[in-house]
Order: sequence, then structure tokens, then C-alpha cells
Amino acid sequence: MNGEEGVVNGGQVPTTNGRVVKPPLIGRDDKDTTAYKYDLAPADFPPPPEHDEADFEVTVPPEDIVLSALACNTLDWCQRIDYSTTTPLYEFQTFPFVIPTEWILGAMTVGVFGLFVVSYYALTVISRDCGTPRMIQIATYIRQGSEKFLVTEYTYLFGAVAAITIILVFINTVDGVVEWRLGVCYLIGALLSGITGYIGMSIATRGNVRTTAASEQGLSLGLNVAFRSGAVMGLSVVSIGLTGLGLCYLAFGDVRALAGFSAGASTIALFARVGGGIYTKAADVGADLVGKVEASIPEDDPRNPATIADNVGDNVGDVAGMGADLFESFVGSIIATAILGATLPYFYENPFAMCVYQHLNIDLACGSSDPPFNTSFANSICSTDDFYLNYPSLGRLEGQGLFILLPFALAMVGVAASALCTQKIFYFGGEVKDKAKTMSKLLQALNISIFLASFLIFCAAFGLTFGLFGGPSAFLDNSGFGFSSLPYYAIQTGDNMCEPRLDNPDLPLGSFRIGYYRPTDAIGFLFPVPLGVWARLFGCIVIGLLLGIFIGEITQFFTSGNSTPTQGIAASGEYGAGAVVIQGLGVGMASAVLPLFLVFGSILGTYALFSSYGIGLAAVGMLSSLGITMATDAYGPVADNAGGIAEMAELPPHVRDTTDALDALGNTTAAIGKGFSNGSAVLTAYALLTALIQDSGLMPGPVSLVADPPGSEPENFVYFTDPISLDDVYVITSLLLGIMLPFLFGALTMLAVSSAAEAMIVEVRRQFREVKGLREGKPGVRPEHEKCIAISTQSALWEMVLPGIIAIMSPLIIGFGFGQRALVGLLLGAIGSGYMLGIMMSNAGGAWDNAKKLVESGFFGKVNSKGSEWHKATVAGDTVGDPFKDTSGPSMNILIKMMTVFGLVFVPKMTVGLEQGWIGLVLGGATLLVAAFFTYLKIRSGARLAKEARKKTTDDDEGAPLVAPDAESPFVEAGTTVPLSRVNRKSALYSDNDAGDVVNLSDVMTGTREVVDELENADDLDEARGVGVDPSKKDD
Repeated sequence: MNGEEGVVNGGQVPTTNGRVVKPPLIGRDDKDTTAYKYDLAPADFPPPPEHDEADFEVTVPPEDIVLSALACNTLDWCQRIDYSTTTPLYEFQTFPFVIPTEWILGAMTVGVFGLFVVSYYALTVISRDCGTPRMIQIATYIRQGSEKFLVTEYTYLFGAVAAITIILVFINTVDGVVEWRLGVCYLIGALLSGITGYIGMSIATRGNVRTTAASEQGLSLGLNVAFRSGAVMGLSVVSIGLTGLGLCYLAFGDVRALAGFSAGASTIALFARVGGGIYTKAADVGADLVGKVEASIPEDDPRNPATIADNVGDNVGDVAGMGADLFESFVGSIIATAILGATLPYFYENPFAMCVYQHLNIDLACGSSDPPFNTSFANSICSTDDFYLNYPSLGRLEGQGLFILLPFALAMVGVAASALCTQKIFYFGGEVKDKAKTMSKLLQALNISIFLASFLIFCAAFGLTFGLFGGPSAFLDNSGFGFSSLPYYAIQTGDNMCEPRLDNPDLPLGSFRIGYYRPTDAIGFLFPVPLGVWARLFGCIVIGLLLGIFIGEITQFFTSGNSTPTQGIAASGEYGAGAVVIQGLGVGMASAVLPLFLVFGSILGTYALFSSYGIGLAAVGMLSSLGITMATDAYGPVADNAGGIAEMAELPPHVRDTTDALDALGNTTAAIGKGFSNGSAVLTAYALLTALIQDSGLMPGPVSLVADPPGSEPENFVYFTDPISLDDVYVITSLLLGIMLPFLFGALTMLAVSSAAEAMIVEVRRQFREVKGLREGKPGVRPEHEKCIAISTQSALWEMVLPGIIAIMSPLIIGFGFGQRALVGLLLGAIGSGYMLGIMMSNAGGAWDNAKKLVESGFFGKVNSKGSEWHKATVAGDTVGDPFKDTSGPSMNILIKMMTVFGLVFVPKMTVGLEQGWIGLVLGGATLLVAAFFTYLKIRSGARLAKEARKKTTDDDEGAPLVAPDAESPFVEAGTTVPLSRVNRKSALYSDNDAGDVVNLSDVMTGTREVVDELENADDLDEARGVGVDPSKKDD
């Protein structure tokens, strides 16, 4: 059993009290080259002396000395027992442990520090120049539309959240006592997730116009303004998540109730991602198909009514939606790892339980010691002559509490590293000349910061694991931890190994030995020698860090415009739209292979290192750099908006070139972020699934396996573990159902985008027909973008309901209807297929998008760029890819996490068998009725839209009714005033309004358009705007 154990002091057996026994050595075990056998009875090992309480005091880290003094001495928080170990609410019971208060407070302190950095970043972004009044006007439309959608969405969502909170509070009633902690944690998780998304979106909609203005002064400045705007979102996610999580744990003192926090965050994440994705892609698809294809106008052209809605969608989908998604992943990984850490067999002040787990492998191998009666060899060995007294009594920060604090501490150093590495992006590539080289330099600049943050986390993780579990730690001061000194009983090998001894029938054939503490858990995992624990935990963290980096590199290869796969998709545009779609699907499918192998290897490797806890710790390690990774992801929509503002404000070509380069980089970073999100989701979901299996009662808990008092029989036996077998018809059918669910979810979200896009297309066509001068761009005429924003808002809120209901109700229907085993089968199938489908859709969509931009850049010659048939073919591919990469694909990882965490929250109320089948039947029937109602409404709406869609863009098109045009557009605004201090001094506004204090937006818009109509080239356009004009020629 203990191949790494040995003999010390020349074969003398040290005991926990320092005295030495010299037993008769009866021979060396040929199969165990390092351990000796002794013919001893348990009584031959003298019991350890009583320890003073001071023996178990833990030195407080210097950085936490003030917090520790307040919390531990004044508030007496350092002796609080975790509530989850004292309540009968949970089926899986572990032994009491003390909350690691000072470490949780330390993590919260770093989280608050992160919020100060967020505030500083936000102020530096807001203080920058906003550009021309037209730019300010456009940015204001985008911000107002984003805020309106988010507030409306949250209003509906928090009504549902309040209802679920009430349900969670009142279903968790035990013996007349309402266990409210889980429900309140759910509410707080949802609130903080919503707040995080709103903060990120608020700064992104202010940073976009400032990025445009900064891009006029150079690529480096534009990059840093956009990145700092994204860094507000990234640091908000990790800082608010860590602070809120720590606050809930300290306030409620229940690590298991934190699952409610994760469930609340996942509720907001699902609807924010799905709703935002439907919003943005409805506007994007409508704008592209009518604007680019039918009306033959450029992307982001100010004449297109859907352009503002498209830019709004970038913020509500890719900033608020992705932020809520990764917020849930971040807190979910910490929660799952902490819950698993609370159940590890390193028990606080419980030597008998540690002794039983040291010998649990005997029960697993032999079963009952007295068949047909149920007994436990492990409990018999430890209770005989008080043998368990030779085992250590672990201190407050030496047992479970140590494993709980580790994910919090790792997240803490991740926040600090991200705050440091988001200060500035160092770009040395110069201005845009060669677009391929520029893209390579931009990616290199971002990667330097990401790799630096990962290196800092790597170093900090080494210090944490070695300091907490390695040489200088109190963890190794215990007997059998730092050196081979712990007596244990080992059974002999062979066919008769489980036969009882003649001299003691309570023991199987074997002998007592001296070695290390190496427990075995209920599923047979043999934990490592304590001397190697720190290295194994560090290895799990490193695997998680490397997994995130490798997945990012693979995603970059398959989606970047500089790589062969994307260039192949762009080249296929020569043969038409069908070839582009086929090539893109193939690339997306191929891109899922390598990430799956990496996740496959990571799960196997981390499990071999430290069981399921190692998998959860790898997820925390992967997400520890989320602050900077999310910053690069949120940077993308800011850069995209900046390009749209530059186009709509008719800025000089060099500004648009700069924003185009930033936008192309943003497409790649967004794809990398989605791959990162998918990879972290599957690790987090697996860790949550393990916690779910524990809470279900399918695995016996520590309290049920250890006799109380010693010498009695335990409540349960490890050989009665209730396995999940594929022979179970309910498990296999639920597994197949789980495989299907991501496809159903993807279909519903894709169809939702299609339906919303059809409504958008109808509205854009109507405005091009009915608004006089809109398509021609006549002075004073602007589109009625408010109607497009309203259509996207209503469609998104309406269409997100059905996918959301299915995601929430599916695990409840199966779990209550067919039992806990069937629920596990459902989740296993959903995790596997959802992960693969999410990667395929996200990467295919990103590759289609960059293939279109590659054609637009003139990669295949100017004759094949914008407006060509080649270009239209890639636009068709991008139209298919838009809902792939921004709606359905990213939603998959939220789906699998949400299903798992809702299963975790409700599984204690489910049964193993079919006893509660009627509940599942009621839930299933209600879900079908709701689905039928929404399907009926969609069919009616679709028929109406199909009729309207037959009307084309212009009156000259066949079948379009002639509409008498208005004499003048009713959408011309009188104009508002803007202080000159807000105006970019390089613009023509100063040359026309030198003497005034304010400028009139309508005059600027109308006057500029009248001049533009008479200009023939970009140089004249620059001169008309006053950009780059020699001051001496201004009067000319």
C-alpha cells in the first residue's frame, strides 16, 4: 500500500509522542521494498500524550495580521465551525471544520483592491477626448440603446430570480427550520452577476468613442484605450466575484450554500448571453443582408437603420453577456473546488476518522469482516485497543480548511497579477501599412501581457502550495505527514488475503507497519504521501494554466486571418457562398479535435494527481488569469464599436484603417475568449458534477462511514456505494437525452436569431422604401434607428424564454422523474456534446468573420474586395457564422454549467429511484405547455413577417408597393449643442466655429453631407473636414 514509506532510526518505530518502541522484526516484505512488517498488537503502540491547545495554533501570514487580529481576536471568527457540517439539510455529511476566516478576508481585500483599480481605469477612460459632436451623438445612441436593453432585460430576469429565491428558501425546510442560506446566496449571486455586466457594458459604451478619437493619433494609443475599457470588464468580473463569494461565505458560514451563489450567477449568465446574442445577431444579420447585399452600402454606413442596433448588440452580447458567462465560470470553479476540499480525508481534530480512512482500502478490497452481517474492517482496526490514538489531530489550518482556502488564495493572486498586467499594452509595430504584419504585432502585444500574468500566477502558485503544504508548513508537522512515523495495518496479498486472523477475527490476514498517512476515499482513490501533496496540487494548477494558454493558441490558429484555415475559407469565396459555408463548417469541426484531447488529458492527469479536487483546482488555475483574459475579450466589442463610429461619423480613411486593424484583432481575441470559456466550463462542470454525486447520497459520506463512538458499527459501508451503471436503462436513456439537449438548445437559439433577423430585415427595408433620401444619403435625413433597437430588444427578450426554460427544467424533470442516477447520466451527455458543439460553432463563426474581413482588406486583389461577388460569398458565410459565434456557440458552456449547478442545488430533494416520478411528470407537462404556447406564437409571427419580407428595398423592385415619399424626412432633429471642450481639435468644427462656444449637431451633419456630395476623393473629404489641413490654407 505505502510504497513510498520507509524505516527511520534504524528500524525503530517512532510514535506520535516521540517515544520509540522496538518491536520484533519478523521479516522484510519482498513485494514492498521500503516498508517493514512488525508482529505487533495495537496496544504495543503507546498512545500520544494530550496536546495543549497551543500546539495547534497556526502562524498568521504577515499580510493578514491586521485582518486576523480583528476577525480572530475581536470577533472570534477564527473558531467558527462551517454550518454545512452541523445541519441535516445535506445528505452527504462530512466532519466539522473551522472556516479559514483570515484567508477569506485576505481574498476579499484583494478583491476590493481590484475594484479600486477598476475605478481608476474607468476614470482614465472617461477623461479622454470624445472626438467630434457627430461621434458623441452616435456613441450616445449606442449607450442609451445598450442601457435600455439591459435595464429591461434585468427587470424581467430579477422577477424570475425572486421567484426562484423564494422556492429555494422554502423547499429547504428541515424539522420546521427554514434553511434560508442557499436561497439568499442564489439571490446575491444573481445580483452581483447583473451588476458586473452593467459596469462592463457602461464603460465599453463610453470607451468606444474615445477609442475612435484616440485612433486618429495612432494605433498604439487606440489599442490601449480599447484595452483599458475591456480591462474594466475583466477586473470587475474577478474582483466582484471574489469579494462577493468571500462575503457570502463569511456571512453565512456554509460552504455548501455557495452552490446557490453559482446557480444565481448562471441564471443571469444564460439569459444575458442568449438574450444579448439574439439581440446583436438580429441587428447584425439584418444590417448585412439589407445594407450590404440589397442596398450595396458599406458596413456601418450611417444610412443603414440597423447599424446603431448592431453596435448596441456588441455591448449587450459580447460585453455584458460574456462577462456574466465568465463570472459564473470563475465563481463556479472556486465553489466546486471548495466544496470538494471540505470532503477530503484530512479531518480537523478527528484522529479516529483519519485512521478509518487510512484503512478504508481494506473494506473496499474485502467487504464485510463478518458476512452475512455488515461490518467494517477499518473501524475494527482503529477501535481495537484505541489504536486510532496514534493518529494526528489536525489543527485549524492543517485539514479541510487548508484545502478550502487554496482556491480562494489562487484567485486572489490571479486578481493581483491581472491588475498589474493590464496597466499598459506595449505595441511596437508602428502604424497600419502591412495588415498581416500589423495583426501579428498586435497579437504579440496582447500575448506578452497574458503570458506575463500567467508567469506571475505560476510563481505565486508555487509559493502558495509549497508554503501551505510543503517543507515550512504546519501541515507536515503532523505524525505520518512529514516523515514515516504512522502505524497502520496492511493486508497480505494472495487469494486468502481477506480471511480473518486466527488470533483476532476482527482483522484480516496481514501485519502492522510504519509509514505515511495515505487515505483512500469511498471510490478507491489512494491519496499521495503528504510530502508530495504540494507538488501534486501545484501540478494541477500548472495544468490548468497551460490548458488555457494552449486552447487560446489553437483557437487563434483556426480563427485568425493570418492562418491557413481562415485563408482557405476566404479563398473558397471564389466558388460562391456554398463553398464558403462548407469550408467553414469543416474548419469548425476540425478545430474541436485538439481542444478535446487537451481537456481529456487534463482531466485524466489532474485526477491522477489529486482526485476530483485536482480537476476543480485546475479549473481555478485556468481561470486565475481571467482578469486579463476577459480584458482581451471585452476589448473586441469596444474596437468593433470604434470602427462603426468612425464609419458613421465619416472620419478620414486612416482612422478607419486603424479601427479596422483593432477590430480584426478583436475578432480573434473574442474567438480566443470563447475557446477559453468553453475549456474552463467543462472542467468546472465536471467538478460540480462530482459535488452533485456526493450530495445525492450515491456516495457514502465520511460521517456515515466512521463509527460513532469508536467500537460501534457505522451507519453505512463503503462496499455499499451506489454506483451509476450503464446497465441501468434510465441512465443510458438519460445519457442519450443529455447528448441531444445541446443540439435542441442550439437549434432554438439559431431559430430565434433567424426570427428576430427577419423582423429587422422587414423594418430596414421599410425605411429604405418610405424615408425619402435615406438610401441616397441626402442632407438632414437620418434613419429611425430607435425602431430597430426596439425590434431587437423585444425579439431578444421574447425569444430567450424558451431556451432558458429548457435549460433550467431539463435536469429537474429527469432528476425528479427518473432519479438521481438518471440525472447524472443526463448531465454527462450534455457536458460532452455541449462542449464539442460549442467549440465547433464558436470557431467556425470566428473563422467566417475573419475570412470576410480578409477579402475586404484586398487580400485577393482590389477587384475581389468590397462589393464583388467574392465578397458577397464571404458575407453569406459570415451571416451563417454570426449566430454560431455570438449566440449558440458561447451559450453551450453556460448551458452545461447551469444544468449541473441546478442539479447540484436540487439533488438533495431527489430520490435514487422513481418514488418522485409524479413530480417529474408535472414539471414535464408544464414545460411542454409553455413550449407549445411559445411555438404557436412564433408560427403566427413568422407568417406575418414572411408577408412583409416580400416587399423589397426599393420601389423599383418587383412586388414592392409604391409609397408616396414624404417631402422631408420626419426624422431630422433640430440638433443639440455640445461644448467645444468636448470636440477634437483636429476636426473641421474648430475651423468653422472658432468664435463660438458651442456647435450645432444638425449644422455639422447637414453641412458636411452637402460638401461630401460634391467631393470626388478622400483627400478632398479630409480637407472638407479640416483634418490634416495646413492652417495657412484654412481660409481657402
